[in-house]
Amino acid sequence: MPLIEKAIKSVYDKVDKIIAVDGRYKDFTDWTGQWYSTDGTIEFLAGLPKIELRFAANLYESDKRNEYLKGLEDGQTVMVLDADEIVEGDIPELKSDIGLVRFSELNDRREMRLATRLFKYRNGMKYTGVHFIIEVDGKLFNKRTRAENGFSSEKVNTKIIHLASLRDEARKLYKSEYYKTLGVREAQYQRSRYD
Repeated sequence: MPLIEKAIKSVYDKVDKIIAVDGRYKDFTDWTGQWYSTDGTIEFLAGLPKIELRFAANLYESDKRNEYLKGLEDGQTVMVLDADEIVEGDIPELKSDIGLVRFSELNDRREMRLATRLFKYRNGMKYTGVHFIIEVDGKLFNKRTRAENGFSSEKVNTKIIHLASLRDEARKLYKSEYYKTLGVREAQYQRSRYD
């Protein structure tokens, strides 16, 4: 709850609407017997006028991400922000299909990588079997750090900071195990789909 509150506050005054999707991923190992948040997150989100709260549990991450795409209209600018991330800088209206944002870990002074977390929604768009790779009607739209297949991109002066270091140690361990599982599944999917 404290991390999602930071995430929401970092964008609340910069956007018209926030679609929040609550629910445990299918293959997340931290199984408490609860499918939905029990730490005050739902109550916090439900009390904010700009929030559209959706519930989707027991789905793979890409399927859960597709839940928020269902609420979008063609041409809308979208920023994807996880519950443990914050945004620094404005969220611009894009001239291109994809805005390449800088992405880094909290207190990490290394060069930031670029991420395709800002884009214009297109009808027929969906996350494929992976984390942040999107297709439009079967045509690859992006990989994590670049546009594909003739879709255009631009660097924008926006930064996403991952706050994973603020999680408690047990949660960090569960997330680490989850990302190993996710990485294997993503690699298998990419080999079968794009090679």
